[in-house]
Amino acid sequence: MQATTASALIAKVMDARLLDLLAEWRAAGGNIADPAAHFARHAPHLLVIEAEPAGNRYVHYGAAFTRHFGADLTGCVIDVLPADVLPAERRGMLEFEYAYARQVGRPLWRSYTAPFDGGRVETWQRLVLPVGGGWLAVGAYPTACGDRDDEATALLRLAIERVPVVLGEDGGVADLALSLRDFCDTRQHVAELEVLATRDSLTGIANRRHFHHLAGLELDHARRMGRSFALLALDIDHFKRVNDTFGHAAGDEALRAFVAACRLCLREYDILGRLGGEEFAVALPNTGRDGACVIAERLRHQVDEVVVRPSHGHQFGMTVSIGIACLDRGDVAQADVSALLDQADSALYRAKAMGRNRVEVADASQSASGMVD
Repeated sequence: MQATTASALIAKVMDARLLDLLAEWRAAGGNIADPAAHFARHAPHLLVIEAEPAGNRYVHYGAAFTRHFGADLTGCVIDVLPADVLPAERRGMLEFEYAYARQVGRPLWRSYTAPFDGGRVETWQRLVLPVGGGWLAVGAYPTACGDRDDEATALLRLAIERVPVVLGEDGGVADLALSLRDFCDTRQHVAELEVLATRDSLTGIANRRHFHHLAGLELDHARRMGRSFALLALDIDHFKRVNDTFGHAAGDEALRAFVAACRLCLREYDILGRLGGEEFAVALPNTGRDGACVIAERLRHQVDEVVVRPSHGHQFGMTVSIGIACLDRGDVAQADVSALLDQADSALYRAKAMGRNRVEVADASQSASGMVD
């Protein structure tokens, strides 16, 4: 396909508002100090994303997204958003797109169909633009699919629904963003990106998405082999007071100290993950109720002995509340990791309500309630 034909085809399929955004980006040479101000006409449908050690952070979150998703995520880090705000599979796709766009330094274009605004299914087109300094500007608009597309147009619509398209300088399609390995220079680069995709940047343990994946594999194995399996939900008590009293740097030190304490008590094959903030989980393969209670109490006592000594300010300690959910040996129920975590969260809530710094075991008939700090 010739570049002029490809350019015309893209102009036919791409939403006109994104074409305008792309033209503004090209006119600026792709290096923009203040994306929100530069693309002011698109501000309601614009995201501006900054790369930080903790992950991709929204520094501008357009009003259209707040309206459609029911939350203003300005200042939030994508990788620690709760699943009810941004499902794990959607978060993973976004992280991949943003890493890819930064690496190739070219616009990334795709569409996606999902429930929006009260559950109504819509198709949106997204344009990810690298704007310098590791920052990204992302425009997104709802768009209608053509009812009478010719074959080439229909094929392009299908392509951008399945995989992000890299736009070239000639106005055509330069490449398809298929995998991290397609744009990594070395195997070490691949390994580094895979670590970023699976590990919590602050503590080094599995992030929410990777924990669900690993725990799910162990749960499936336990069910096939007729073995026991347990999950612990852990929440550091009154952690907000740590940040408020000693500052976020001390809070980060406390989280790392907490993880170090947990590692002292866990077996090599146990899986420790950070679900977000001060919330953690542990998957315990081949472990029944009694064994899980022993490990949970060991964890609780170990955390109770931790003393955090920030570089500035007074030292302090912390405690943890723990909820346990179990899949008993021979249980063939089709509970998944999310369902077991809900049960463990219910027990955790009960531990909080009964005074904190304690362990409670879930009753499978209970459901999780609102958490207390």
